[in-house]
Amino acid sequence: MKHGYFGKIEHGWAGFSAEYKVKIPYFEKEVEVLLGEEFDEEGEEIETPPTDQQIAEFEQTLKEFFDNLEKVITDIQQSAFNYYNSRYAKYYEKPFEVLFENENVHKTKNDELHPPLNIDTKEKHFEYMKDMLGWIRILDGRTIKIPIHYALDEEHGLELKIVNNQVEAVDGIAEI
Repeated sequence: MKHGYFGKIEHGWAGFSAEYKVKIPYFEKEVEVLLGEEFDEEGEEIETPPTDQQIAEFEQTLKEFFDNLEKVITDIQQSAFNYYNSRYAKYYEKPFEVLFENENVHKTKNDELHPPLNIDTKEKHFEYMKDMLGWIRILDGRTIKIPIHYALDEEHGLELKIVNNQVEAVDGIAEI
């Protein structure tokens, strides 16, 4: 199926995807756009393509997201920073042992504890979450999910659920 905004829409590795990719400013790379859920309520893979009406709603959802991007990014930064403070600050804001080294957190010499990260603003925290996994998923109900390689928890990652251009949930990937 071909669409003016999304290009060719076809069934693939994670449900239906658009031919055209998007680059969300503030994040590091261009990503694939997945359209609709991958599985139904019984856990079966959805093989019926989205309807023309759903695709039109997905297009509107994405356009409104980009039209309100500055506000959405501010909300993403604040919501993710709140999540960090509730889940991770107790570990990273004191000297800590580096369990998973990455480009943001490095092991120290002589197995010394890593100094606190001093993540005390939403902007500092955002530096640890700019690498999206490679896709976003647009769902019914004006919803977008954005999975992220989270430099502070590479095992669970970070996923944002945005409804009507407001962050509704922040948690590990596939946990919301």
